[in-house]
Amino acid sequence: MPQALTVLVATLLALQGQSGVGGVGGGTTSLRKSDLVRLLSGATMTPVELAQLVRRNCLTFHPTDRDRNDFRLLGADPSLLVAMDECARRGAPRRATSRPPSPPPPPAPPPAPAPVFQVQRIIVHVSAERSSFVSGGGQRGSVGTQLPRALVFEARDSAGTPLSGEAVTFTGINASIHPVVIATDAAGQARVGVTLGERVGSATVIAAIGIVEKQVAFNVAAGPAAQLIVMCRTASLTGHVVIRPDSVVALRVSAQDGFANPTPLLGLRAGVADARIVRVLAVAPDSAVGTLTLKPDQPGTTSLAVIANGMRQYLTVTVPPRAAPGKVDCP
Repeated sequence: MPQALTVLVATLLALQGQSGVGGVGGGTTSLRKSDLVRLLSGATMTPVELAQLVRRNCLTFHPTDRDRNDFRLLGADPSLLVAMDECARRGAPRRATSRPPSPPPPPAPPPAPAPVFQVQRIIVHVSAERSSFVSGGGQRGSVGTQLPRALVFEARDSAGTPLSGEAVTFTGINASIHPVVIATDAAGQARVGVTLGERVGSATVIAAIGIVEKQVAFNVAAGPAAQLIVMCRTASLTGHVVIRPDSVVALRVSAQDGFANPTPLLGLRAGVADARIVRVLAVAPDSAVGTLTLKPDQPGTTSLAVIANGMRQYLTVTVPPRAAPGKVDCP
C-alpha cells in the first residue's frame, strides 16, 4: 500500500477506535466506519460484494462529504457510495428496548345474580251477555256508500267491567269494515267504519273477541239510476233493432243503478224521428217497469228515443218490406 494511504487508514482507525470488525461479512451487524476501512484495505471482497454488504447491513454512522472523499481514496467505487447514501437515507437502525411485561389485570368480580320475578297470569273472560254493539247498528244507506255513523262494539267481563286493550275482529257480509282488527279503548269500546256492499237488501257485520261473537244488520237500498234497459220479450235491445211490419210491439223499460240493481223508473216517455215508419201508440209508466207500445207502418229506418230518470236511450229501428226475408229482433 502506498505510504499516503497507509497514513490515511491509520488516521481513520485512530478516529474510530481500534476494535475489530467482529462478524462483518456474513452477519447482519451494522458496519462501523473502521469496518468499512478494513474491508476496503483488505481487498478480500469485490466492489459489488462490498456494496451489497452495505445495503444489507447498513452503517452505524452517517457519512460526511469528507468520509466519502476518504473512501474514494481507499478505492470505493460509485456503487459503494450509492449504497452508503441509501443507507444514510434509511437512517441507522435503533436498538429495541425491552419493556417488562405488564401485570395481568385483576380478575373481574363475578356477575351479580339476575333478579327473579314472579309473574301471576290473570285470565280475563269476555262476557257474551254483557258484550254487544252499543251504537251504529240498524242504519240505512245506498249500495257502495259509507254509513254516516261509526259502528261501536263494547267488551265487558262477567262483572260488567269494561275490558281495554282487547283485540276485536270484524267481518262484513255485503259490507266492508275498516279497520278489520282494532283494540278496545279505556272504555272497552272498539269503533269501526262500515261501507255497504253492492247488493240491495241487507248487510251484516260480525264482531268476534275470543269465543264471543255478536252481529248487527243494516238496510241496503239501490243507488241512483245509472242506465236504462229496453227489452222486447226476453231480448235486451241495444243500438239497432229490426221489427216486423204490420204488427204491434210492446217494449219494456226499466232503470238500474251502477251495480245493476233495479231502481224506480221515473218520467218514462218516448219519441221517434219519423212517425211514418214507426209510431208510439202508448206509454205506460210504472214504478218498476214501464211499457212502450210501437206500431210499424211502412218500410224504412228511423230512430227511437227512450227517456226516463233524466237519461236517454237511443235505438235505431228498421222496418223491412213485407216480403223481405231475414231475421227480426222484435216480432
